[in-house]
Amino acid sequence: MAEHLPEVVTDDPAAISDLTDQAMEAAGREGIEVSEIYEEVGSVFEVIAAAMQHRDGSSPAADLTEFDLLAGRLSREANLTDAQARDLIERFGTDWETLLNEAYFLKELEAGRLQE
Repeated sequence: MAEHLPEVVTDDPAAISDLTDQAMEAAGREGIEVSEIYEEVGSVFEVIAAAMQHRDGSSPAADLTEFDLLAGRLSREANLTDAQARDLIERFGTDWETLLNEAYFLKELEAGRLQE
């Protein structure tokens, strides 16, 4: 994996999400099923985020989790509470575009501009 990571360390969830998509596409081209990947590593997003932050071999134990980083960014960019952002990530995964769409849909519902 280290050969394919950008040279910069980033905690940008969108960049990490792009790398996750690229990894999943590469696996698909090699005939590796998505279910096999999830069985092996759980969250590809979290694996890549940890690799980005700890390419020097340091321990991730004291850092914020990648989930925290993603929830924080979603909360800020979509004007959600932390709990709302975390709920959306748990329900819809880590795809940034999906999260933003769902966040804006939620805000529209709250504002009464849409009906459930």
